[in-house]
Amino acid sequence: MNHPRRRHFLSLVGIAALFCTTALFANTLTNDQRTLDITLAPVLNADNTATGISVHYVLSPSKEPASRPALALDTLAPSLLRTSDQVTQLRVTDDKGAVELAPPVAKQTNDGNFQVWTAARPTSGSLHIAYVVPVAAAKPSKRGPHIDLQAAGGGLSGAFVGFLLLPDNRSEAFRVHLHWQLPSGQMAVSSNGIGDFSGVFNAGKLDDMLFLAGPVKTYAPSGHSDGFHVYALGLPEEQLKTAANWTARAYEAERKAFRIPPSQPYRFLIRSYDGGPIDSGRSSDSSFMLYLPTGFDAGRVELHNLVAHEMVHSLMKDLDDAPGDEGDWYTEGTADYFSEILPWAAGLYTPRQYLDLVNEEAAEYYTNALRDVSNQQLAKVMWSGRNAWMLPYARGALYFADLDAKLRLHHSTLTVLDLVNATSERIEHGAPATDATWTAVLKDQVGAWALADWQHMMDGQLIMPAAGAFGTCLAGSATQVGIFDLGFAKPIRVMANEAVSGVVKGSNADKAGLRDGDVIAETIDINPIAGSFVSLIHIPIRRGTSPLMVSYNPRSGSVPGMNWRLSGAGAEQRCPHQGTAIAASRDR
Repeated sequence: MNHPRRRHFLSLVGIAALFCTTALFANTLTNDQRTLDITLAPVLNADNTATGISVHYVLSPSKEPASRPALALDTLAPSLLRTSDQVTQLRVTDDKGAVELAPPVAKQTNDGNFQVWTAARPTSGSLHIAYVVPVAAAKPSKRGPHIDLQAAGGGLSGAFVGFLLLPDNRSEAFRVHLHWQLPSGQMAVSSNGIGDFSGVFNAGKLDDMLFLAGPVKTYAPSGHSDGFHVYALGLPEEQLKTAANWTARAYEAERKAFRIPPSQPYRFLIRSYDGGPIDSGRSSDSSFMLYLPTGFDAGRVELHNLVAHEMVHSLMKDLDDAPGDEGDWYTEGTADYFSEILPWAAGLYTPRQYLDLVNEEAAEYYTNALRDVSNQQLAKVMWSGRNAWMLPYARGALYFADLDAKLRLHHSTLTVLDLVNATSERIEHGAPATDATWTAVLKDQVGAWALADWQHMMDGQLIMPAAGAFGTCLAGSATQVGIFDLGFAKPIRVMANEAVSGVVKGSNADKAGLRDGDVIAETIDINPIAGSFVSLIHIPIRRGTSPLMVSYNPRSGSVPGMNWRLSGAGAEQRCPHQGTAIAASRDR
């Protein structure tokens, strides 16, 4: 989901604004914009395996007085750690010859964390920048969103942020011409289209672009929007079709909900390689990239939910999350909520699957140790504790479910989808992508009670959704739940070959026999366990030369919560899909 539950963690979603078409490019050029001519080529070894990417670009001179330019590379922190994917063989020249660069220094801004190289002297004329970035480790010690440069299926994949070293001015817009140099018979596709492209972009928009380059497989499911196409590296044909066909149907439901014309291009990119067991997604404008582990079941409902989540990101307007992650309650909350209700309304989940997804959402919220922390405070601790990043996703989804139910209880003809579309429309017309626009919509279209509920959610007050949340097929009820607690301090994730430390005396982990110094033998995806009220965790460990299995309930205490069940006897067989209200809101 840019999706932490099983998914793409992470809340560094950064959806780009609409990418410029050739016509828009022609209409938006100004004399002040510098030209950036970029050439990209895979670096191949003797076996024609891609080991990195070669970058060369020419930057036209500035009209400002001569200065010492600086080049910045996103470190990908805090969600990822760069390994081998560092800038190598860096060469910069201008009209006077080679330009020496000072050693890179760290720089942190609201846009991210960067390494910055600064020229040792003022430059003259156009700058020529050339370098190589090797692919990242397939299984990094810290895995965030799938934006890093990876080898897959005989080619390269990722987001441009994984390798682009750009002028250190995030707001400056350039007239970009990007050209691919690929072996015969190969192709490149990015968020901006197939092959080479031109447009006006700043560094942030360039960084956000997703891409595949190499022996890319293409697939266009029949009977769906002309603009929807699928591209993949490293995925067998049958898995490609399985993933693509469900996604095409989900795209139709979401496209209509968010009022996207059927002819608008939409690109579903898939990369598959041996990069760890957890599937993950990353969205950009009108596109997203899915990571599928090798041998993965492309028909799993968890994967479908991830795909639906990422498509929400790519089709609606998000709120900005700078200077912290305060906007994630909306950005990730809407993606979680709509990834459940829109496919359900379209008949793409069974009643049992829908129920399980809602209860997973509930467990991630009610069993979260930080559930009472305000959104403002959460931004300060989001990356400091185990799975704190889960909270805005689940909190936001339950807030929207509660709001939708209360709209019906207040006899409103509006749905949450109507309010979200109204917010997107205001942002498209120049309103700030902040809480202020959402609250203005609530004030203008709903009333004081909705503003009060929103403030309670922002303050961290417990959400117990009203009757009818998630539709008439599910019934919610209050219950007592335990707080998710692995019972040890490190590692934060259950990672293979990591040593356990900080086992809490008297915790369930301690009672089950886990000890400091035990080495975890296998990486465990704890997201599904954290998305359950009852699942045990089974951790294979090595203690000296002895292999052991430690199993226990990773929850403690008792606090108020809610869970859902199918309403009525035999509901799973005859429960209707709740499409009426959603369909009506689409047609307004």
